[in-house]
Amino acid sequence: MSQIKNAILELQELTERLAILCLSIFTLYYFSNRNRNIRLHPLLGLISICTFFMCLVFTKAEYSLGVGFGLFAVFSILRFRTETFTIQTIVFLFVSITLSLLDGLLPIKNLEVLLGINITIVTIYLILNYFEKKSPIVSEKSSIEIISSLDFLQLEESDRKRILTEKTKLKNFSYNIKSINLNDNIVILKVSH
Repeated sequence: MSQIKNAILELQELTERLAILCLSIFTLYYFSNRNRNIRLHPLLGLISICTFFMCLVFTKAEYSLGVGFGLFAVFSILRFRTETFTIQTIVFLFVSITLSLLDGLLPIKNLEVLLGINITIVTIYLILNYFEKKSPIVSEKSSIEIISSLDFLQLEESDRKRILTEKTKLKNFSYNIKSINLNDNIVILKVSH
């Protein structure tokens, strides 16, 4: 009878920890995507849930520390095999993995302390996210892409600036060549303002 009672208490604690994590990740995801051109993919939240359950497995089963490091090494290898992530995505992943590690491994009998830690991290994330959106220096809206013909590359620098000024109506800007497509005879320019 006591084993059943202990199992119910463990399941209740697991459910409470998972609920705290899910609420934190949902809040981070919602406020990260509000009023943005580039949005986080919804499946990024699944990484933290998977990490949470991996941590639970590692605490319940006899695995070596090397297995844990090996799994996280897989994440770093995948990083080099996929598209480039934005700073916002990397920070979201780091914070969500940190929260899942804390919620899964932190040996706290009083879940209010764990909830307080989650609220503190989420609040700081949201405050910094708010300031990042308001800052013109790091705003994602400070650059545009222009598509031009390959003839653009043969022009003098002054003619290039003149053409970009006409296309963008900007006076102060810098540009760099993002890519050149010889099949379509186009060049894609990134204009920062």
